[in-house]
Amino acid sequence: MKFRLWPLLLLAFLLAACSDEVAGEAAPAPVFNAGSPVELRVVTPGGGTTLTDKQGTTYEVGPVVLVLDRFTKVEAVYRPEASGFVVGLALPEDLAAKFGKLTEENVGNQVAMVTNGQVLSAPSIQAPIAGGQIEITGNFSRDEAEALAASIGGR
Repeated sequence: MKFRLWPLLLLAFLLAACSDEVAGEAAPAPVFNAGSPVELRVVTPGGGTTLTDKQGTTYEVGPVVLVLDRFTKVEAVYRPEASGFVVGLALPEDLAAKFGKLTEENVGNQVAMVTNGQVLSAPSIQAPIAGGQIEITGNFSRDEAEALAASIGGR
């Protein structure tokens, strides 16, 4: 009995060719749910809800305009240009598009990033932010940034 190897090789080749991935394209990063979702609220002096940050600075904020509750990455990162640690967030495509629209509509405004009722950061939007890559700054120590990243990421 003769055994032919070529039908098995052909089958292996055909199965490999059936992949959904396109050569040269990275697979999308896995998405996970937030442990502590980040609420985005436009700072509106003279009205709204009063919230504070860890230093005790108060902010008058409007209603929640977007909730960041899913991420592809949450990490504490050292950034010398930020004089310390920041928390880096990467959003899935659908939230990245909504975040981009929010920043486009609020150029020049301050947007508070809030979790568990506390303002993490309230940057002024200088330009639309596309791509879903966000950094939360706040003069964090390594421990503070890692704790915040763990809280947001739920890990």
